[in-house]
Amino acid sequence: MISFGSEVCRNFTEAIKREWYQTNELGGFAASTILSLNTRRDHGLLVASLRPPLGRYVLLSGLDETLYIDDAAYPLSTRIQANTIYPNGFLYLDQCSLEPFPSWIYSVEDLLLGKSVVLLRGEQTVLIRYQILSGDEDLVRLELRPLTAFRHVDDLARRNQSLNTKMVVTSDRITFAGMYFYHNAAIVEESGNWYQHIQYPEDKKVGREFEEDLFAPFRLIYAFGNRRENFLVGSMIGRERMDFKSLLAREVERRARSR
Repeated sequence: MISFGSEVCRNFTEAIKREWYQTNELGGFAASTILSLNTRRDHGLLVASLRPPLGRYVLLSGLDETLYIDDAAYPLSTRIQANTIYPNGFLYLDQCSLEPFPSWIYSVEDLLLGKSVVLLRGEQTVLIRYQILSGDEDLVRLELRPLTAFRHVDDLARRNQSLNTKMVVTSDRITFAGMYFYHNAAIVEESGNWYQHIQYPEDKKVGREFEEDLFAPFRLIYAFGNRRENFLVGSMIGRERMDFKSLLAREVERRARSR
C-alpha cells in the first residue's frame, strides 16, 4: 500500500514531487499531487474525454476547501498563486494513501477529517467524500468552492467577463456549463468568484505557459452534526437521484475484485 505520513505531507518541497493518477477507462482521468495541489495544466479532479481518444478537457480543476471549527477557519487547500504558496492547508495534512483510491487525513485541533477522491469506471464522474474520523462534529462546518476550467488539457483558462454563469439549482443538484454537481450541503450560494494567477511549476520548468485563472461558480456549506459524512459529485451524467453510497460501494467492490 502506497502511503505518506506527515513527515512527507508537511514537507512542501518533497510532497509536490508525489503525484497520483486514476483513469475511468474512457480516456478520462483524475490526477494531482498528494497535496491536492496541481503542478501541471493537465492535473484535475475530472478530466473528461469528451471527444475520444484525444479530446480531453479539464472540467473540475480542484476545490477550495475551508474547515470551520466553531468560528475558527482552517484552509485545507494548497495552491501556488501569484508566486505565493497560499493557502497552506498541507500543514494540517497527516497522511495520504493512494490505494485503493487517493485518501487524505487532516488533523485540525482535536478533529481528524478524512477525504477521498474516487473516479468511477465507465463514466465521466468523480466522487469526493469527507468524513469526520474522530472528534466532536457539532461545531464543524466545511466550505467548498469548485474551481472549474472547462478547457482542453493543452490550453489554459483566462478570466472571461463574458462567461455564461447561469446555473440551475435544485435541492441536491447544480447544473453549470453542461456539468452536474450533486451534493448534500446545507447551503448553496451562487458566488461567481475568479481565482486568478494559479501557477503550475512543472509547466514552468519545461518552458510552457504556466499560469491560469479558474472560476468558482458557487459555494457549498456543509454541516456535520449527526451526519459524519458529506459528499460532492462532479459528473457529465444527469441523474434523477444521487445514491452516493451505492455508487461508492460499487466502485470499491470493483477495485477489490481487480486486485
